[in-house]
Amino acid sequence: MSDVKAEQPNRNKARPGETVKDPADWSDTELMANSDWNYEANGAEITHLVDMARHIYGRIGDDSKRLLLMTQNDFDLGPFADRLKVIMSQVKDGLGLALYRGLPMDELSLMEAAIIYWGMGRHMGNPMSNNPDGDMIGHVQDTGKDYRDPRHRGYQTNVTMDYHCDQTDLVALLCINTAKSGGRSKIVSSIALYNELVKSRPELLEVLLQPYCWTKHSEKDDGEKNYYESPVFNFLNDVLCISFGPKHMKKGHALPEAPDMTPARIEALDYMEKLAEDRHSEMDLERGDIQFINNYTVLHTRTGFEDWPEPERKRVLWRLWLAVPGFRPSTPYSKQWVKGIELSKTNQRIELVYPG
Repeated sequence: MSDVKAEQPNRNKARPGETVKDPADWSDTELMANSDWNYEANGAEITHLVDMARHIYGRIGDDSKRLLLMTQNDFDLGPFADRLKVIMSQVKDGLGLALYRGLPMDELSLMEAAIIYWGMGRHMGNPMSNNPDGDMIGHVQDTGKDYRDPRHRGYQTNVTMDYHCDQTDLVALLCINTAKSGGRSKIVSSIALYNELVKSRPELLEVLLQPYCWTKHSEKDDGEKNYYESPVFNFLNDVLCISFGPKHMKKGHALPEAPDMTPARIEALDYMEKLAEDRHSEMDLERGDIQFINNYTVLHTRTGFEDWPEPERKRVLWRLWLAVPGFRPSTPYSKQWVKGIELSKTNQRIELVYPG
């Protein structure tokens, strides 16, 4: 995407303690009244993407690992390439999110869907490992893990999660199956939350400008610390870049070797979460939808859900973590995971069904 010349965003120079002007500052009402971030698949795009997937499938069959050896040039997106440029401009320099609806999952095998999704990802940026096992396409689904356990992540459970950003530039989520009930996507502008803090609670803003300790969820090599440090609000090259994950932060400070969480730090996190809940927007992700989110300007979560009893019907979202050249400056949070969750023992892989 580096050859795409996006329009200059309407921003001021971001300064700590001052209101930030940014296209990614929006309210729930403004977002719901704006259709610019919604993109419906059209016939020409889908026909080409399906044909591309079947052509590639004819060469590589069901060997999903061969996708790891393929470059952007191996995936001819046809008419969707222009649509993807618009989506990327919206995510990078606009509202910070986009929703593409209508990938025809019922007409595709899982391998064909993976070919299309991975091809999109290669045109957007560099995919990153989602876990120490090396999953380059993550599986967001209930695997029976306990969200309270410091070693487990919320995406491995069916509970309501906290508002957070993922640890990379851009996250894309493709809905493979929906839940029996629940699992609604919730999003909020983190730029808007910052601006509200400037007006209503500047003393808490000062706390959130200081580094917090974030747990590594035991996803580390021997000899490494169990936590790293990052502020919530980061002012980098005159741009505001936000990192937020209350569970990660509280679990980090709960580690024996980390400093205790102070009452002021807890109050700041809780107030930020309250603001997010008060100002969030919701949507249902249907089978074949792809949601794109800028992790520096948008927080996301999902409601708890009840799953189907049949394994083949269980709620599954495929997740791509993408490092995008020329995106917003990296925060200490995202720099910690600049290669994704990749340890000395990690071997990259692409699994179409959760292997656990």
